[in-house]
Amino acid sequence: MRSLIYSGNVLFGQCLRHGLSERPDVAFVSYSSNLDEVVDLVAAHGATSVLVDLGPPRDAERLKALARDLPDICLLALSVDDQLAEEVIAYARLGCHGIVPRDATLEDLIRIVRAAERGEVTMRPHVTAKLMQALAANDSAQGMPAGLTRREREICSLVCEGLTNKEIAREVNRSVGTVKNHVGSILSKLELGRRGAISARLRQTGWRKVAGD
Repeated sequence: MRSLIYSGNVLFGQCLRHGLSERPDVAFVSYSSNLDEVVDLVAAHGATSVLVDLGPPRDAERLKALARDLPDICLLALSVDDQLAEEVIAYARLGCHGIVPRDATLEDLIRIVRAAERGEVTMRPHVTAKLMQALAANDSAQGMPAGLTRREREICSLVCEGLTNKEIAREVNRSVGTVKNHVGSILSKLELGRRGAISARLRQTGWRKVAGD
């Protein structure tokens, strides 16, 4: 394993480098707090993976550029909250090949890096389930009117299936009153006067139920 660590948190980056350097199965590890010099350091040291501790929002776009500049290098995001499927998806879209959860040990990190370098993605089963659910939700949102929250899009879909508020409440594990409030918000945002008009509006926007939703 030959890795370069990037983090704007110098203490974190230096401690992680020191911890990995003590491992006999790690051939090389270095640390930089300057994202702009990562490409040159990778070339100079023959690193095969870059561990990125993403800091300020501006670093997100720079990470995309890094992925383009290092197409053959395995990029992994450090300290990711893997309970949030949306966060995992966001890192994948930035060009990362894997994630290292916040509660990972050094042994976990090394295992995840090695798997990523083989083209494999290592995630805990419940994270994989959340990720699949999030992707399915994204697919089912295609054609949904803009401005609706994720929950409102879900309820729109169930309304279009012909479910009553009581049935929807059981489906989403919420009270009937909460569902009524969501439906009222949907009607207001779509400028509709009645619940039955929701299906017609969604058909106009090109929405259709995705198989398996």
